[in-house]
Amino acid sequence: MDASVNSLEGLMKDPSQLADIIKDPATHGLDFYNGLSGKQKQYVLLAAGIGLIAYAIYVGRQGDNNQSKSA
Repeated sequence: MDASVNSLEGLMKDPSQLADIIKDPATHGLDFYNGLSGKQKQYVLLAAGIGLIAYAIYVGRQGDNNQSKSA
C-alpha cells in the first residue's frame, strides 16, 4: 500500500478498506495500523481510549440501574 492509501484520510475515501479490516482485524487491521504515521497512530489510540472510557461509564450506569431496580 502506498502512503496516501494507508492513512486515516485514505480510509475515509475508500470504505472498502474498512470492510477488509472488519473482516480480518488481525491481518488487515494491524497492517493498516502499522502503516500509519506516528501522529495518526496517536489519534487512533486516543479515540480508542475515549471509546473505552465512554463504554465503562455506560456499563457502570447500567449496573447502577440494575441494582436500584432489584433493591
